[in-house]
Amino acid sequence: MSKRWFIAPNNIELQTEIAGNLRISNLLAQILINRGITDVGAAKGFLQPQISTLSDPSNLPDIEKASVRINEAIRNGEKIVIYGDYDVDGLTATALMYRCLKMFDARVNYYIPERLEEGYGLNAEAIAKLKAGGTDLILTVDCGISACREAEIARSYGIELIITDHHQPSQEIPDAFAIINPKLKATEKTFRDFSGVGIAFMLAWSVGQHYFPQKKVSNEFKDFLISAMGLVALGTIADVVPLVGENRILTKYGLGALQQTKIPGLQALLEVSSLTNINLDTSHVGYRLGPRINAPGRVSDAGVVVEMLTTACNEKAKEIALFLEEENNRRRAMQLDILSAARQKIVDEINLDETLAIVLADQEWHPGIVGIIASKIAEEFNRPAVMIAVADEIGHGSARSIPSFHMLDALECCKNMLISVGGHAQAAGLKIHPDNIGDFRTLLNRMMAQKLQKEDLVPFLNIDVAVDLSTLNRGLLMELQLLSPHGEGNHIPVFAIKDLQIAGKPRRIGSNGQHLSFYVKQGNVSMKAIGFGMGDEIDRLLKNGSTCSLAVVLKENNWMNNSSIELEVKDIKFDGE
Repeated sequence: MSKRWFIAPNNIELQTEIAGNLRISNLLAQILINRGITDVGAAKGFLQPQISTLSDPSNLPDIEKASVRINEAIRNGEKIVIYGDYDVDGLTATALMYRCLKMFDARVNYYIPERLEEGYGLNAEAIAKLKAGGTDLILTVDCGISACREAEIARSYGIELIITDHHQPSQEIPDAFAIINPKLKATEKTFRDFSGVGIAFMLAWSVGQHYFPQKKVSNEFKDFLISAMGLVALGTIADVVPLVGENRILTKYGLGALQQTKIPGLQALLEVSSLTNINLDTSHVGYRLGPRINAPGRVSDAGVVVEMLTTACNEKAKEIALFLEEENNRRRAMQLDILSAARQKIVDEINLDETLAIVLADQEWHPGIVGIIASKIAEEFNRPAVMIAVADEIGHGSARSIPSFHMLDALECCKNMLISVGGHAQAAGLKIHPDNIGDFRTLLNRMMAQKLQKEDLVPFLNIDVAVDLSTLNRGLLMELQLLSPHGEGNHIPVFAIKDLQIAGKPRRIGSNGQHLSFYVKQGNVSMKAIGFGMGDEIDRLLKNGSTCSLAVVLKENNWMNNSSIELEVKDIKFDGE
């Protein structure tokens, strides 16, 4: 399906001002403007992020109160348990806080709930178990903002609760000792878009400030914070929070810390992922490191990841990293089977001309995999998707949406049919009784019909600038590197090139012919174009003639020690489309 292109309007006056002051090209200045960066100071801060500009942790609500209490627990020898989540963000946050508190000789342990048996977040049985083990203080990371009942249970046991979470609070807030959530009681100085591990980093920093006299941390602790940025980069990128502001600083320096890490678990993980001695970028985290860290939490026990990230033993770290590799391979095989089954269900059960939201359920599906499947189905069919794995009379569902539809708001309106729900605008989780799935599907589609038009189901592509082919050269590629790291809120620049001649015959490449390779020409300039996953488009190219327009990303291709620049195709249009 050809996408709807939106080419950002040029702002020549602002381009000239930013480009002239920062000595960058007008094209790069326009890309910054497209990202909402509209003054020279902000543009300089974006292109040259500095650790020194990180805001003080005290800008986060309740963080001072929490840090004082944690230091008190350290001094008194109280037993602290870090209660995390089983995804990359929660696991890295748990490991970061554990490593921090161990530096101060705290009595500290961690608890990661089991996805299938316990589900996300705090639960009553776990709190009872922790009480029996002598826990005095529970510190949540990446969870807890909706745990009102669990907060009451903890209090009834005499356990104090500190919640750190970045998810959107609902109207009812848990009655905890302290709640550190940048979306709660935020001021204009508060950065609101931290990941869970980002908040854990700020809390660790604050705990260190209160541990040392006059808030002057030791050189050893400074080194710890720099090293911990590698964990922050992992969780922040994997959780797909906006890579702007504080997140951009933490991620940019965190990728460098990750590359140079001395943490045995991270070294072992890089090795099994074939990423040792490589300049890391966000794609390495998103497609290679993140899936391996996530794998145990999807199909077995995620606690082993925290063990890998906190052990000082190189051999133990390697052993666990190899286990993660095996679990990831198992996850991949399960994912292929479920994705194939989901696609077949769409063919057999759904009329896409009449259905806006794809809601599918099956007893054979694994609850830990359905989130990935929902993402792929939503992307493939460009409509919201809810995939439900039914086990033991409970449907465990994952929902993914499209930009024009707020999934969490919709699910909140279906709450009377659901056992539980939580998440974000574009991604959410739910539990549902299997008998309610049919009515839920009907209601969700009715709500979508009221909010969306047919054109909302046509994929949308934001394009930064329309350019000539000659503009896309190596000099521009080097300048564009100033924009990295890329991710949510700072996508890789996409360019539109019109009136291109297709030079030579397009061909399918890849083991199954799944990719498309061809050359394009404009005037005296020609360049290779690659369309990943676009092998089926070859018939369109051959049928529609020799002239086309492309939406592309400029890439460097390093093959056999040879470097060349090429176009990664995001969409193809022909006259009349």
